[in-house]
Amino acid sequence: MTTENNTLNRRQLLTAGGAATLMATLATGSFADEKTHAEHHHAAAPNAAIVKAALDCLEKGEACLAHCLTLFQSGDTSLAACAVSVSEMLPVSRALLQLASLNSRHLTRLAAVCIEVCRACETECRKHAEKHAACHAMAESCAACVKACQTLN
Repeated sequence: MTTENNTLNRRQLLTAGGAATLMATLATGSFADEKTHAEHHHAAAPNAAIVKAALDCLEKGEACLAHCLTLFQSGDTSLAACAVSVSEMLPVSRALLQLASLNSRHLTRLAAVCIEVCRACETECRKHAEKHAACHAMAESCAACVKACQTLN
């Protein structure tokens, strides 16, 4: 029984210690954010411009979507189509980031899809760009991503 209790106590200690370490790390901001980490490792990579553009789309897209959701909570659904286009753009940009980082042989084909998705997102966001800074930033980011992807052709 003593061995079981010791094992259980060690497990509890390890679990609690791990959780405490994680919480302390999160609280102090020691985790490098996705953008900084990827830029650091891929600054000299063959697809550095695409990585940077994809990261920017992810950052601006999350901000734009958060803005849309805030408006939805207040009853304003005028950005519903914008939220849909951003929601479509986010997973494509995430995949673009991953394939560009890996210098994947499939990157060119995905970039062609990303160009279409980013153009649609840019078009939708431009409709609201004068009124909403998040939409303006998203549209600009999509345009830059299209430009970066076009370098593969």
